Amino acid sequence: MNAITGERLQDLFVSEPWHNLFTTLSDSLGFSLSVYSQTGRLIFAPLIEHSQCGSFLATSPGLESQCKTSCHPRIMNVLATGKPDVYKCLAKIVCFALSVEYLGEKAVILGRGSFSSYEDFREYMNLAAARGVDAIAVRAPLTFTSQEQAWKACRFIDDTVNRSLQNMQETAALRKKFDSLMSVFSLWGSATVEQPEMRYQDMLYNLSTLLDIDHITILALDREAGRYTGLYGISKSGAPTEAITIDENDTVVKELLSGKPFIRTATQVAGPASKAPAGRESRFFFPILVNKTLGGILCITNQILLDRDRQIIAGFCKQTALFIENFHLHQDLYKKFNRFALMSELNRAITPIQNYDTLLQMILDKSAELLKAEQGSLMMLDQKTDALLLEAKKGIIQGVSGKICIPRGEGIAGKVAERGEPYLVKDLEDDPRIKQKNRNHYRTRSFVSVPLKIADRVIGVLNLSDKTTGEVFDEEDLKLIQSIATHAAVVVERNEFYAKSEELKKLTITDTLTGLLNRRYLQERLKDELARSERHIHPMSLLMLDLDGFKSCNDSEGHLVGDKILQEVAETLLKTVRSMDIVARFGGDEFMVILPETSEPVAIEIGERLRNSVSTGTAWTRKAGGKPEPCILTASIGIVCYPEHGDTAELLLENVDKALYRAKNKGKNRIEVFS
Repeated sequence: MNAITGERLQDLFVSEPWHNLFTTLSDSLGFSLSVYSQTGRLIFAPLIEHSQCGSFLATSPGLESQCKTSCHPRIMNVLATGKPDVYKCLAKIVCFALSVEYLGEKAVILGRGSFSSYEDFREYMNLAAARGVDAIAVRAPLTFTSQEQAWKACRFIDDTVNRSLQNMQETAALRKKFDSLMSVFSLWGSATVEQPEMRYQDMLYNLSTLLDIDHITILALDREAGRYTGLYGISKSGAPTEAITIDENDTVVKELLSGKPFIRTATQVAGPASKAPAGRESRFFFPILVNKTLGGILCITNQILLDRDRQIIAGFCKQTALFIENFHLHQDLYKKFNRFALMSELNRAITPIQNYDTLLQMILDKSAELLKAEQGSLMMLDQKTDALLLEAKKGIIQGVSGKICIPRGEGIAGKVAERGEPYLVKDLEDDPRIKQKNRNHYRTRSFVSVPLKIADRVIGVLNLSDKTTGEVFDEEDLKLIQSIATHAAVVVERNEFYAKSEELKKLTITDTLTGLLNRRYLQERLKDELARSERHIHPMSLLMLDLDGFKSCNDSEGHLVGDKILQEVAETLLKTVRSMDIVARFGGDEFMVILPETSEPVAIEIGERLRNSVSTGTAWTRKAGGKPEPCILTASIGIVCYPEHGDTAELLLENVDKALYRAKNKGKNRIEVFS
């Protein structure tokens, strides 16, 4: 479509939805809207023209050209600059013009309003009178349009129309991308139906039939032997095809690689008495160049080839080379997609694991699964000893007990850790870096060992060996395992950081001696439980426990005995309370228990259970006068309840302390509820 004609926009704007949109905008904003193409041609006009413009032109037909002279330059200027414009036309009517664009085509929307003042209206009437017009139909009462109103309407229409066009354009672009993607998938599917060898066979058959060729052969490179040997051959006469081999350093190969369309070699052996025509014993070699390498050679023997025949054969070779090249590209793309899918699966498997040992074993197991390895190990570098420690294992090595420790720089894994470079070994007995006999519990002599690195810092080594297929590990395996190792290293380090952060978090909210929650965190939890109780209209109780005579014991027996008693009390409290209760050490020998959703009678019952548990579960032996003297510890307990005894954390803490103080004053080893 020619962008100058604006045909797309014309077809679009005359459609019913856009016609309705322009009509609605005109009625709402008080502006008559028209659309002009990039050449200034009118491509959309309202059904009812603006009254003043219509009257003016109807009574003065000669003014039409002057009106165009007034508005046309404005339209073209807006097209050129892309900037909207507000102006007064020849008839003193306030107008605006703005540009829109769709699929590379531009157009201008022209909006005609009304006069800006009575002065403009009088000029309009005078202009008509000067041209001999006695009467012009004017709608009463007059409405006026200011420059500001015109700018507002212009901006509103600009935003509305351009946004709609942009949405349509984005939808069209997405549809185009989708169609292109479906086309690529279709070609991919057809390209993978046949293997390159099948295409070789098709080419030989088609050429043999089309050109009536008797002997035709495809030579393929045998990389291990270093020469091109026969892959497929056709002989129409039924005679066996000639066994042809060409060394990869042969002159024929070099000339074909240099860009020659074919090479002809003379193999004339017939004497003058031979009935064979001249050149019958020659050979033609045509290159099949795949990615600028000689993927194959097409050889035709004992055949006279005309120039047009050679062109046809060269065309077949190029087409076959393109197919093979596309086939390889699709295969590579499939491998990359497959690798991406495998990496995504690995990522989903290991990312949520928080247990360190489970994570390492999962990394090893998934890596072995992806590379089809029967055996493997994952060793992590210990920062203190600078040695590799065996953390996860798979296969025959699974039976090894104890921690295997390998210093950095020693053995294969130690060298990988020291150098930070992977080892891809196809034959350890022949590899110059190793050259050692294969051990009995390994089936193959191929393995891969890669470092787990964060930036340039090695944190571990991943080792895999013994492919289930018996094959050697190759470069593709190395690329895949390196990708795995890179991601695994990040996950492992993140796991370590998470464990350390959890440990630090625990230290900030717990009492180091007893392992209970500390006072600061208890106060936070108390506020949370109060808010929850208030929200759900549930009761809540708070219990404060103090050990009777603990100070005397601590002074006489020492802090070590005192610490042990506090630890025993903490353990007793945890065993006695319910799972939903919150136990904390409030300070010294004072403990606090939050009892969610607990009324006063239940709180008293729990308090009695705690008091009895402390008395029966905590004791020490006092050494008085050289003779051991058993002592039993008791506890005094104060209780407050929400909302009866307070509705704030501060008030509840104050009142529970008073209840405990009263229990102490009344003889200890008892419970008192605040009143």
